[in-house]
Amino acid sequence: MRIFALFTAIAASLTVHGALSAPCGGNSSGIPKPLEFRKLERKYQTEIRASLGTDGCTEKTIRIRKSWDDLNAATRSDYIRAVKCLAAKPATVDKDLAPGAINRLDDFTYIHDNQTNSIHISGSFLSWHRIFVWQMEDALRDECGYRGALPYWDQARFSQDPLKSKVFDNSSFGGDGEYAPNDHGPYNITIPGLAVNLTVIRPAGTGGGCVRDGQFANFQISLGPTDREHIDPENKFGYNPNPRCLKRNFDYPSSRDFMTWENAVKIVGAPDIETFYWNLENLWHVTSHQFLGKDGLDLFTSPNDPIFYLLHSQIDRLWAIWQAQDLEQRAFAIFGNRTFFGIPLDTAPNVPPSNATIEDVMNLGYGYRPTIKDGMPMTHGGRCYMYE
Repeated sequence: MRIFALFTAIAASLTVHGALSAPCGGNSSGIPKPLEFRKLERKYQTEIRASLGTDGCTEKTIRIRKSWDDLNAATRSDYIRAVKCLAAKPATVDKDLAPGAINRLDDFTYIHDNQTNSIHISGSFLSWHRIFVWQMEDALRDECGYRGALPYWDQARFSQDPLKSKVFDNSSFGGDGEYAPNDHGPYNITIPGLAVNLTVIRPAGTGGGCVRDGQFANFQISLGPTDREHIDPENKFGYNPNPRCLKRNFDYPSSRDFMTWENAVKIVGAPDIETFYWNLENLWHVTSHQFLGKDGLDLFTSPNDPIFYLLHSQIDRLWAIWQAQDLEQRAFAIFGNRTFFGIPLDTAPNVPPSNATIEDVMNLGYGYRPTIKDGMPMTHGGRCYMYE
């Protein structure tokens, strides 16, 4: 079976059964935020503020997540420091499960890797990643002294010239990988762990090699990759040690043609959860990873690229804005199967597709097994944050 990187063909052909600051701050550079998006964002912020005061989440305790481009230089520097701090701490995951895990960042990459075929193109995608990003935010704060909230990558502001974002400058995450004449795509990738052979096309990019600038120049990673044309039966999910440099392979059409304000409005203005989900997936989630390319595009081990967490903070932000347009009806709205496109896993090839429910149990590692419902709120259930 072959699908394109945006998954649009399958999406069309498969039936899935199943102290606070002023609102709308920031956005001082880049393409201006359109009025329609501002209105939807303002309603989100109003509704979230109205929900405060219960379950320990108050105006004093809520964390405010901001665009990376709206953080001051000191906060950006402290965030980078904290990420490197986690990279310097030894892994805590069981080495029998992930022998290639070297540091605390690898712990997170392993958990994502291990759950990938259940948490993508599925009903648990949004909830699982909301908890996962919150866990990273907590680790940065509790283990490495970061005092802020986890920022987001505000792609639409710089969609036509993404390198103008501070995300990619030399004081931050750096830019593209070195140009690799024989390794910049296109690629045919076979997804491991499914009961069918599923091939994804990765587009050609402008890099393909190691990142040589920014604060993660020559950054060493260990787990993965799983993005391969042929599955390695001895190391199917890339758990074994594979020390190498972080690579990127920018695909500019993914930014210019998809991550625009027009599509952002289309996503957060969707009338129902099914429309929202497919708009988010096809117009934003896949293309965000696809823009990064290489390690940031690997379906299983994409957390190897530190930009992953800003990317998924933005995905969570778009979901949050959509939810808050009607919290009563949308806070626990769910759509999707229990596995990737409803395809059976190779460990259970005869299990038919089935709808996910909010009572389904997820796995976030270390014995933590919340339900999908547990991961849906932003201001109770152990989380307390909002987006500015």
